Amino acid sequence: MTVKSVPEKTLTAQSVTDELLNDSGWKSLQHARRFLNGPLSRADRIVLGAFLTGDELKQRSDYSRRCVRVAVACDASLENLCDPLALRLLERGLFCDFYHAPFAQIAQEVRNPSAGLLQHQPDIVVLAPLTNFRSRRGEDQSVEPGPIVDEAWSHVTALQAHFAGLILIANAIPVEGRSHGILDSRRQDGTADLARSINLVLSQRCRESGAAFVLDAEFLAAQSGITWPTLNKSYLMASRPFSDELMPRLALDIAAFAAALKGFARKCLALDLDNTLWGGVVGEEGWKGVKLGGAYPANLYVALQREISKLHERGVVLALISKNDEADAWEVFANRTEMVLKRSDISAHRINWNDKASNLRELATELNLGLDAFVVMDDNPVERAWIEEALPEVEVCPAADPLEMLRWLTTCGRFDTLAVTNEDALRSKSYAAAEERKKIETGSNNLEEYLATLQTAVDVGFLSNVQIARVAQLTQKTNQFNLTTRRYSESELHDRMSDPDWRVYWCACRDRFADEGIIGVAIVVAGDNCWRLDTLLMSCRVLGRGVEKAFLQTICDDAESSGVSQLIGEYISSPKNSQTERFYDSCGFHEIEPSTSSSRWSLELPSTTRIAPEGILVTMHDPESTALSRQEPVVA
Repeated sequence: MTVKSVPEKTLTAQSVTDELLNDSGWKSLQHARRFLNGPLSRADRIVLGAFLTGDELKQRSDYSRRCVRVAVACDASLENLCDPLALRLLERGLFCDFYHAPFAQIAQEVRNPSAGLLQHQPDIVVLAPLTNFRSRRGEDQSVEPGPIVDEAWSHVTALQAHFAGLILIANAIPVEGRSHGILDSRRQDGTADLARSINLVLSQRCRESGAAFVLDAEFLAAQSGITWPTLNKSYLMASRPFSDELMPRLALDIAAFAAALKGFARKCLALDLDNTLWGGVVGEEGWKGVKLGGAYPANLYVALQREISKLHERGVVLALISKNDEADAWEVFANRTEMVLKRSDISAHRINWNDKASNLRELATELNLGLDAFVVMDDNPVERAWIEEALPEVEVCPAADPLEMLRWLTTCGRFDTLAVTNEDALRSKSYAAAEERKKIETGSNNLEEYLATLQTAVDVGFLSNVQIARVAQLTQKTNQFNLTTRRYSESELHDRMSDPDWRVYWCACRDRFADEGIIGVAIVVAGDNCWRLDTLLMSCRVLGRGVEKAFLQTICDDAESSGVSQLIGEYISSPKNSQTERFYDSCGFHEIEPSTSSSRWSLELPSTTRIAPEGILVTMHDPESTALSRQEPVVA
C-alpha cells in the first residue's frame, strides 16, 4: 500500500486551544504536540500558558485523569516555571494544576498543614532550597557541603510528615564567577567545587533515603548550553534563580516524573529499519551495502542503536515496523557484526508492505499494549505524518536525521520510570516465551490442560522493602487489568505497609518458559469483619493464564483465615480497564452498588465457590519472607 502525503493542518495557538476544549481525546493532544514541536513565538507561549493554567480546560471530560497537581517552594522564586511546565506536560498528554508558594517561604509552607502548598493537595512537590547556596559563605571562611545539605534536607523531612507523594529537590548550579579566578580549584573554598560537593552529598542522601528525587539543575544547565544560568536578568530583576532559558529544561524533567507517576510513560519503541537503524535501503544495496559503523555518518546508526539498547535494558519493549522484504531485513541482523541490536532483542515485528498504521494496531494487539504506549521512530516524513493522522495516541519522533533522532531519544524522557526493577529486564524474555505458550494453547483441549502443561507457579507475599519499588512501578504503569487505577508512590506504599489497617500483597508468576517476576498487586483495607480491595491489578503479560484468579483466591483464603466474613471489591471505570468491569462477577461476587462509572461487589466468606483454576501451583509466603529464590525455567 502506498501512503499518500497527509496535508499539514495549519495550527495556531488559538486553534490548539479551541481543539483542546472541543475534543476530549488524543487527536487534539496530538495536534497540540505537533504545534509545540514547531517554532513557538513568545506570544504563542503566553496564550497557551494562560489557557493551560486557567479554568476553561477543566471542562474536558478527561481532565481529572490527566491533571497533575504540582506545588513549588523555593528559597527565592520559581514563578517562571509555571508556563513552561504546562507546555511540557501538554506534550505528554497531561494538564497542570500549579501552585507556587509565597516568595522565600519554603520552611513555613512545608511545615504547616494549613499552608497553601499542602492545601493544594499536590501529586508532586518541587523544592528548591539551594538556589542561594553561594550567599551562605562568608568572605573569609570556607563552607562545608554537609551542613548546607542538612538544612535543605530538613525541608524534605518536614514535608514527609504531612505528604506522601513525590518530592523533587533541585540541586545547586555552580555560579559563573570564581572567587579565585583560575586558582579556584586549588582552594578549599572554591566556588565551583562547593556546588559540586553539595550536589554529590544531596544525590547520596536521595539514593540512601528514597525520600526524594534530585531535579538535576546542574546537569540540565550544562546540557542546555545556556551561557549565563545564574548571572541573568531574571535573577537580578525578580529573584528568579533559574533563567527563563533553563526553565523548559527543568520542566521537561518534571514532566517525565509526572508521566511516570500518572501512568503515562511510554513502553514500546517501534523502529523503522532503512535509514533509521542503518543507512541505506537493504532491498537495493543488500546486507553488505548498508551503512553501519566506521566513519561518519555510518557511525551515527551504531550510536543510535546503543542508545536504543540502553532503553531496552531499562525494560522498554522493542518492535520493528518496516516496509521491506523480511528475509532481507533479518540478513542484516544475522550478518553485520556492527549491529548492536540483536534479533532476540525484538519482541514483535511487522516487516511487510502493508500500511504502517494498520501494522501498529496489530502490534498493539499482539503485545497487549495500548497504542498510547508506543513511540515510533521513522526517517520518512510521509510515514510519520500518516501515523500521526491515523493514530493520534502514538507519539512519533519528530526527527528524520539519525543525529537528531539520537538527540531526541537521549533527552525526551518518554520512557522514564520512577524505578528500574528486575522485572524490567525479564520483560523481553516474557514476550519471546509468549510465542511458545501460543503453540501449547492451540493444542490444548481446555484451560486446565493448558495451565497444567505450562507448569504455572504463582507466589504471593506481603510487601517489604525488597519489593516496594516494583510494586510502586506496577501501580503507576498498569492500566488495562487495574480495577481502580489508583496510583501509589513508594512513600505511600511504605506508610500502608506499616499500617495494621492495610495489607499490601505482591504476586509473582513463572512457568516452564519464563520467569515473569512480580506482576500483580493487591492493596486491602482490613477491617475486623470486612476487607475492602482498594487496588487489584495484574500485568497484561500474564492475562489469560488464570493468574489473576489464583491471586484473588489467595487473598480470599487469607481473609477467611483471619476471621473475616465479607470481602468487598471495587471497580472504577477508566478509558483502558473496561475488560475488568465484570471481573468480580466472574469470580462469584455479587454486585451491591452499581453506577455508570463504578461498582462495588461482595463475596461472603467462607465461599462455596473456588475462584482459582486447577493446574496452578500457588505458594503463600509468610510475612517474614522478603524475597524469592528464582531458578531459570526449563523448557521441556
